[in-house]
This record gives sequence, structure tokens and C-alpha cells, in this order.
Amino acid sequence: MAGNKNTKYDGMSASKAKRERAKDEREQAKRSASINKAIGIGIVVVIAALIGAAFGRSWYIEKNKTVASTDYSAMLNDDGTIKDVNVTDYVKTFDVNAVKLAKADVEYTDEKMQEDINAQLENHRVLNADTALAVKDGDVVNIDYVGTIDGTEFDGGSAQGYDLTIGSGSFIDNFEQQLIGAHPGDQLTVNVTFPEEYPNNPDLAGKAAAFAVTVNGIKELPEFNDEFVKANLADYAQTAEEYKQYLRDTNYQNNLNSAVSKYISDNISADNYPTAYLKQLKALQMTLNEEEFNYMAQMYAQYGMNFSYGSAMEYKGAANTAEYEKVLEDEAKQFCLNNMAYQDLAAQAGIAITDEDYEAFKTENSLTEEIETTYGRPYLIQQYILPEKVETYIAEHAVVE
Repeated sequence: MAGNKNTKYDGMSASKAKRERAKDEREQAKRSASINKAIGIGIVVVIAALIGAAFGRSWYIEKNKTVASTDYSAMLNDDGTIKDVNVTDYVKTFDVNAVKLAKADVEYTDEKMQEDINAQLENHRVLNADTALAVKDGDVVNIDYVGTIDGTEFDGGSAQGYDLTIGSGSFIDNFEQQLIGAHPGDQLTVNVTFPEEYPNNPDLAGKAAAFAVTVNGIKELPEFNDEFVKANLADYAQTAEEYKQYLRDTNYQNNLNSAVSKYISDNISADNYPTAYLKQLKALQMTLNEEEFNYMAQMYAQYGMNFSYGSAMEYKGAANTAEYEKVLEDEAKQFCLNNMAYQDLAAQAGIAITDEDYEAFKTENSLTEEIETTYGRPYLIQQYILPEKVETYIAEHAVVE
């Protein structure tokens, strides 16, 4: 028939063509079965590989996961340097004798000094009970008060000797404004309404309250003079001018120390880290994290607050072991960088910690035998004595401009 394609069976007798077709169909079935089997085997192999990879990764993480260590001085020499590590192979620092600091980061201005003096005056306000005085906006008023709702006192509504700054908005409604014009010794009733939403105490929300208030006096700023210094700041100076000089000296030095510390952190780096030492630091960091977690949990419990973390890993924001290992490594790298940098800077400056330095550190910090045993002399030197020596050296040799 027109349109039919020629086939291998054309020209054969009907019975032979039938046998050939049956034979070909059997061969095709065998080929299809082989292909399907191969595909099936391939899928199984892929699945097995994926399972094996996942298992292998889990096995690797489990086998190599960090185990907390409390051997703080492990891998340290007696002088606090890192054992068997040439830090210059890893860390990049700077010329310890060529540090320049910005004057703006170090100087202690007269304006800042006046702010600090004003803060001392605020802390030592004097109660003036002169009945001729009248409360005005901005005054600090010392009051006693008792709050009632429908004639009944409520919890948290009473206080004695409370210092309230008029206009601060720290009390509800217009409580503070109703005290304006009152005199020391006055007793008055202040009427207020609690907000409709009052999360501090939902039971009071939207309710009207009356406060019986006694104005004890107005807290006034004292004058900054020699008498004030002798009465309140005698640990630092005996005269007003001596105290000003104390502020200049101590704050300049504090600013200088902070600038040096920031300069160091901004100018050190490392492209790689000593493997064994980094592993040790991860183990120490895990211990430090657990100590911090336990401290925070105890503090929250002490104040009756909910601490929502169940482990140090959760507290550090890690969802699983792999994530926590990354957190530990990042923390350990920063730890390692600082340790190597300070060791390099100390070597540049020719700083070596002596027995006298260590004994002085113990005395100044009232170091107990327990602490010394826990951390070890090498760790204490590395973490406290050496960095202080390095920063002091840089502060003494830096150019401030």
C-alpha cells in the first residue's frame, strides 16, 4: 500500500516473518532488561555514594570535633611563647618603633573634663529643704509617695526618698507636671491615669490612681571647689585644681592605651595558622564558651529570668556540631592571631618577661594559688603580662600628631 515503509520482513513467507518478529522482540526485551538493570544499578550506586558521603562527612565531623580542654598552658614555653612555632611564618605586624597615633584619638579636651566634673556634681547633689523654694521644670525633687486605687494601696506604688527629675517623663501621665510650683514640706495629691497598655503591670492598665506625695526638698548641684573635692574626691586629690590635673593625666593615659590597643588590632593579620596550636586554641575556646554559658545561665536564674539556651553551642548561635566547629575555629583564629602578633611585637621591642615581672603581676592582682594552678604561668604571661608590656612600650614610643 502506498505510504508503507519497507521492512526486513518484506519478501518473507508469512510464517517465517512471524518467527523473525518473535525472535527480534525477544532480543529487544533482553536489551531493554539490560538497560533497565544498568540504570537501576547506576541509581543504586549514586544513592549509595550520597549516603556514603553523608555518612563519611558525619563520621569525619564526629571524629574530628573539638573536645574541650582546660590545659591552658599546653603548647606554651615557660616564657609564654608558643612552642615549635615561628610566628613570623604566619603573622604580619608592623614596625613597633614607627607607630603614629592621631591626636584626636588621644587628647583629653577641656570640654570632656567639664562633662566629667559635671557628672561628679550630679552624683553628689545636695538636698535643699528651704520652704521658700518652688519646684520648676528640670529640678531634681526628692519625694515620698504612696499610690492608691479606689483608696487601696497597690504593689509598686510607694517609695520614700525618691529622686525625680521634673520633665524627664519617667513617671506616668502628668505626674511630674503636677509637682511644679510645690515647695519643700508640701503634701499634695497627684491624680493620674495609667495607660491603656501598661506592660509593667497589666493589672493597672487604664485605671485612675491617686498619689499622696510629700516634697522633701530640691536636690541642688554643689559648687566644684576645694571643699567639694576634699569631701567627695579625697582619694584622688585635695584641691579642685589637683583633681582637674588628675583627670587630665588619667584620661590621656586611658585614651592613649585604647588608641594603642586599637592600632594593634587594626594592623595585624594572618593568612594561615599553625594547625596543632589552632586545634589547641579551639579546645580552650570551647571551655571558655561553656564557662560563659554557665555563668549567664546562673545569672538569669538568680534574677528569675528565662535563659532560652540549652547549651553553649546554642548560646553561640550554632544549630549543629558543624556550625559550632566553624564558630570555634573563627574564635580560635582571632585568639591565635593576637597571641602570635604580641609575641612578634615583643620580640621586635626586645621584651622578655622576668621572674620579677611575674611576681609583681601576682602581687598586684592578688593571684591565688588556685588561679595559678588552673591557668599556669605560661598562659598568664602570654595573656596578661606580655600584652601589657608590649602596649606600654608602644605607648611610650608612639608619635601622637
